[in-house]
Amino acid sequence: MNSERQGYELIDFGDGRKLERFGSITVDRPARGAWTPKAIPEAWESAELIYRGERMNASDGSWQASPESGRNLAELMAGWECKAREITLQIIPQKTGQLGVFPEHWNLWDWYAQSIHNRMTLGPVRVLHLFAYTGSSSLWMASHGAMVTHLDAMKHAVDWARVNAKLSGLEDKPIRWIVEDARRYAARELKRNSRYELVVLDPPSYGHGRHGEAWEIHRDLVSLMKDCWQLLSENAIGVVLTSHSLNISAKELRMELELATGKTDRIQTVVFPSFLEDCSGRRLECGEGIRFEPAGQRTIEESQIDGY
Repeated sequence: MNSERQGYELIDFGDGRKLERFGSITVDRPARGAWTPKAIPEAWESAELIYRGERMNASDGSWQASPESGRNLAELMAGWECKAREITLQIIPQKTGQLGVFPEHWNLWDWYAQSIHNRMTLGPVRVLHLFAYTGSSSLWMASHGAMVTHLDAMKHAVDWARVNAKLSGLEDKPIRWIVEDARRYAARELKRNSRYELVVLDPPSYGHGRHGEAWEIHRDLVSLMKDCWQLLSENAIGVVLTSHSLNISAKELRMELELATGKTDRIQTVVFPSFLEDCSGRRLECGEGIRFEPAGQRTIEESQIDGY
């Protein structure tokens, strides 16, 4: 197979949907924010797998194989593989319309790699990755020298991440696989005096922990972020928060973190866009992220990071 056909591509988006290629399979599914007209209407005829529903996570949504494609739906639902740089990922359609990966997160990978490389001069780089899902970013950071604690409350997501590690030839990297509620684990790590150089989290708007603990981002994020900040070592890179949720204020979170530590002017924030770019060069906005870094540390310029 042509190596270019093994990777990911956002072909087009518009009218509330996006057309993507994951490896060898082209997928048509809903996309929040894709409300402009489609740029390449004829390209949509190439879709092989289609999620029928007005939005992602729709209770009445379902996958269908395009009749014109000649693809077998059962075979597609069993999954296939997609490359993300050197990482190999298993793609499996979910009833929610998700496929097990969020390609917009891959824009951060160059920053992760450079930050880990720079900080390794001071010793091992320990990463706590919360809400880590199927592990593409965990694997990327581990492949660049980090010691990663990969945590998700869903056992099937952690099992899936371990499959991705094996597919990528990274099963021997220093990764701890944890099935647990993020809040419970962070609190226990504080009691154990554990420390990390980097904490990464991608919390959902709503969810449940391992034992059914309800999560609501606007209610629960601040307390978790306080614990994450206090888990940082003296050689910290910082805390990276990504989210598709709306109305998360970097300024308010920074103030809460500073109050929690009893200090002011200690934290600097970098807000960055989360997006995908299609074949026409248009950006599909996918939310935003915030980096919280110890004030005064040398940061990597955004212009050095691909995709920013």
